[in-house]
Amino acid sequence: MSISKTNPVYALIKKEWIYNRGRILPLSIGLAIFGVLTIGMLMILPDIIPMIEGLMPELTPEMAIQSYMSNVNSIVSILAVILCADAIAGEREKNTLVLIRTKPIPVYSIILTKLFARYFIILIGTIIGTLFAYLFTSLLVGPVEIGSLLLSLAIYALILFVYMSIGILISTIAKSQISAGVISAGIVLVISLVTSFLAFDSIINYNAFQLSTNLLLRDFTPLVIALNCVALFIIGSVFITITIILFESEKEPVRKNI
Repeated sequence: MSISKTNPVYALIKKEWIYNRGRILPLSIGLAIFGVLTIGMLMILPDIIPMIEGLMPELTPEMAIQSYMSNVNSIVSILAVILCADAIAGEREKNTLVLIRTKPIPVYSIILTKLFARYFIILIGTIIGTLFAYLFTSLLVGPVEIGSLLLSLAIYALILFVYMSIGILISTIAKSQISAGVISAGIVLVISLVTSFLAFDSIINYNAFQLSTNLLLRDFTPLVIALNCVALFIIGSVFITITIILFESEKEPVRKNI
């Protein structure tokens, strides 16, 4: 079913796309440079510091791309929730939330449009940056198994979905864009730090937030991967549902005189 260009939902989608599309290029370039630097450092580090040469295992394509994906998982996820900070809290600060709420747009459409406009911008930038890291690794270290990398990206997309659903929830609750960004980034940082240390064999199958990087170096059964993916989707969906309920029950905003 197509959406008419005069439909207010279409207008909101267009507005969010125009507002966020300029972030794709700098994010892609930044992640591409970050990938080159990450893999390049892994290659030259033993030559720069000879004493650690014996401590580091021989660099493999899987190790190189896993190191990149692990860092991306932490950095981009924090960046994503910060970008979500202006979704609702930013509109509230700019005194434009009342205009959105007075239009005949369902509450869930407002939340989902603002969430996924940012989500796809981050995801596209991540995919482009990862492509450059993949090509650089394949040229200088060796070929990377493309199937594992694609699966890693697919799972990362679900992890990103959870992080951004946290960001949109905090943006709805917070009174200012800065506080929304700080709180969201703090929550995601804690999750990233805690899960990165949960590498014990007894629980690694349940460490969904690190699965996208762990599977590049370890074998997981299809059932374990599927269960973790379902868990991530459910967690993200629960956060979004809570956000919609809170936003719908929020007192109708009143436009302030400036």
